[in-house]
Amino acid sequence: MDYREIIENLTDEIVEKILDKLEIPWQDKGDFLLCKTACHNTNLDEASWKLYYYKNTHIFMCYSECGTQNIFRFIEHYYETRGITYDWHEDVLEFVRSYGEKRFTETEINESYKSKRSEFMQKKERRELPTYEKGILDVFIKEYPADWEEEGISHKAMDKFNIRFSIGQNKIIIPHYNARGSLVGIRGRALNQWEVENVGKYMPVQIEGKWYSHPLSLNLYGLDKNLENIKRYGICYVFEAEKSVLMCENFSFPNCAVASCGSQFNKYQLDILMRCAQPREIVICFDNEEKPGSEDYFQKLWKMCSKYKNYSNFSFIYDRENLTKKKDSPVDEGQEKFEELLKRRVIVK
Repeated sequence: MDYREIIENLTDEIVEKILDKLEIPWQDKGDFLLCKTACHNTNLDEASWKLYYYKNTHIFMCYSECGTQNIFRFIEHYYETRGITYDWHEDVLEFVRSYGEKRFTETEINESYKSKRSEFMQKKERRELPTYEKGILDVFIKEYPADWEEEGISHKAMDKFNIRFSIGQNKIIIPHYNARGSLVGIRGRALNQWEVENVGKYMPVQIEGKWYSHPLSLNLYGLDKNLENIKRYGICYVFEAEKSVLMCENFSFPNCAVASCGSQFNKYQLDILMRCAQPREIVICFDNEEKPGSEDYFQKLWKMCSKYKNYSNFSFIYDRENLTKKKDSPVDEGQEKFEELLKRRVIVK
């Protein structure tokens, strides 16, 4: 049973058991389960009841911050919010599979969950990601995806970041490297509509039965390629997604961008950046909030930057004038609007 079959065969009972074992409060509302927003909150006493699990589509919807999530992405958000390092195949896919396929007894479920939690906390202490031979990328072809070309990503940018294409999986292949340029993981951007709607746009890539996944929270995408620019110009732009880093390659100023690959920038990623580049300013350039002007979103960004302001100067982009569309990256509308957003960025003191 692969991840597609798991999603299609999810029962309400399985989802309820997973929520219980993650200690997430929920209520059965008939067509959906109403849950506390554990996807982006660690203090569930203060979390809102804005996370919905729709039974007919098997999709979670966080109306507060995270948006649409399948069961796998929901668990990823849960781990990342708590700073838990995980392996996608072992700790996400197998965790869900165990509830849907093995049908453990209650005692076995409790023991399995305790064991998993213990493994997660041990992995949290690991700092060095395993690396892979770069030659494994040769199974993918060097082709420029038309979808990305239409969005303005140049051939030059795709060459620089070694973007590939998988014909068999119909995915854009995005290699991830550590700051020293060693391959630590491979992500795929799905082009099949079923995968996009039911699994998600971005997934780890599988080659000959092996998943090339890595904890996204323990790396910064693009740092290996843009390290010298960041060191030279003393500034770093932190985006959510890899694609934003590639788009910066088209601009007239040097590319000083990295991606945290999520809506958080954590202490470990900061440590990597300061150890390797020591920028004088770090600008958080996350996607536009679904509800522009939301005070909650402003406070989230302010709090994130305030935690780390003793390490470097911090600022963040907050689109008060709605120069970008909801869910857009600050670079999606081009260089001119990005520069305008930079001029209006919020300085954290």
